[in-house]
Amino acid sequence: MTTAEVPSVGDLLAERYRLEEHVGGANGYRQLWRGVDVLLHRSVAVVLRSPGGEDAAPTMTAAVAASRAHVDSMVDVYDAVDEGRFAYVVREWVNGSSLRGVLEQQHLDPAHALELVASVADAVAALHEGGVTHADLHPGTILLSEDDRVMVTEPRNEPGNTQVEDVRALGATLYACLTGTWPRVVPAENTGLADAATDEWGRVLDADKVVPGLPAALSKLTADLLDHTQTPPSAAELAVDLRRLAETGGAGPAAAATESAPTSVLGAISFGRRSGGAAADSPPAGMKRLAVVAAVIAAVIFAGVVTSAVVFGGGEDPAGAEDQVTGEDTGAEPSDTEGESTESVAPTEVALTADSVRVVDPPEGDRNQNEGVENVIDDNASTGWTTNTYRGDPNFGNLKPGMGILIDLGEAREVSSVRVQMTSAGATVGLLGGAEDPGDSSEGDQAIVDGFSVLAEQVEDADTNIELKTGGEATRFIVVWVTELPQVSDGYKLTISDINVFAR
Repeated sequence: MTTAEVPSVGDLLAERYRLEEHVGGANGYRQLWRGVDVLLHRSVAVVLRSPGGEDAAPTMTAAVAASRAHVDSMVDVYDAVDEGRFAYVVREWVNGSSLRGVLEQQHLDPAHALELVASVADAVAALHEGGVTHADLHPGTILLSEDDRVMVTEPRNEPGNTQVEDVRALGATLYACLTGTWPRVVPAENTGLADAATDEWGRVLDADKVVPGLPAALSKLTADLLDHTQTPPSAAELAVDLRRLAETGGAGPAAAATESAPTSVLGAISFGRRSGGAAADSPPAGMKRLAVVAAVIAAVIFAGVVTSAVVFGGGEDPAGAEDQVTGEDTGAEPSDTEGESTESVAPTEVALTADSVRVVDPPEGDRNQNEGVENVIDDNASTGWTTNTYRGDPNFGNLKPGMGILIDLGEAREVSSVRVQMTSAGATVGLLGGAEDPGDSSEGDQAIVDGFSVLAEQVEDADTNIELKTGGEATRFIVVWVTELPQVSDGYKLTISDINVFAR
């Protein structure tokens, strides 16, 4: 073993797993290696996490749960070892393509998409039954093997992730299968896909608006799964109903619906929890060879895309990810005033730099929490700005009215919405606006509290991903304003990972 902080090529872990090739991941926190089990003479994937110890506990717990899942759409986990300075999970090496590799070439037809995501939901349901969450579901972590299997990579089980967030990620994956794009209302690292198109208010377009001809029931179901105001079904229930929809090519019970049909497809579908008949409708857990996989991956193999090097899924810097924030033509007629038009201009994402943001910390704030504030505009969910830990009360220990992130838009803009991604649910978050920054000081920050107007009312007990919608007011400075923090093991603390502003 080398004396480096993490192992290197040729090292032998646990006296049996020899590292052959570094496949993906950064040179620290999380890496993927191709290795060889020298006792059983087979290829393995070694997922290395640094450091080990307490920081790696969620990973070790997830590995145990994955090894006991007994669902064929979950990769087989062979071993999990914590050596203190690093920890690692040893799992099967899958030859094939990531789902991302497929969707970069083509999107899937409804029946194939439904069957594929249902298989992924089987794996997620097994993890949830084992008491852990996946926390990293997207097309880059779903593999299509050369022997016709849908395979979900080992879970991360990151603290703060919930089962609801996993189910929303299943909905986002279904949307990606249908459209080839990823809806940013569900944060994910390195999906490698273009962002889903949005309407003039920054809302993700329904799938049938992107791909005409998709069944309305399927499009509505996907939209409902992405809607943070609706409570989704469990992963097990969703798997059952995705297969029911697949039988009709996605048309579902809404095919003969009338104008009085429910507005929510989640409400219209008879979930297993209501009928108690989920087990009868669910296919055997061992069925992982799917015609859909054979058909999809065959096309990709002939296209020259399949390679064992993509088994990690996340990659280091996947190509092809680009912003795609667009709107639809409103169709407004020109006004009678020559040279002018009443046609609405679709909002676009405001380009921000590190100089555009700062922390607002009014009295009695200690003003020592500025580190990492630039990370909230880097479009990387793995980085962010974190408050100190406060004790006694979620309202910053009753020491001050709140904290926030001030954003300078450069000029007065008509703000339509602001998306905020956080690593934990439970915060109270709103949006303030003002014409000028009164200064980066305690007095200036108090002036913001006293003088800025409310652009969006506060959301209590917020989800990890929220969209604050405004009335379209024009302003140059906005503040993502937090008044209550979510609870952590030793007090109250919040990490904001990303902020995206949409304006005209």
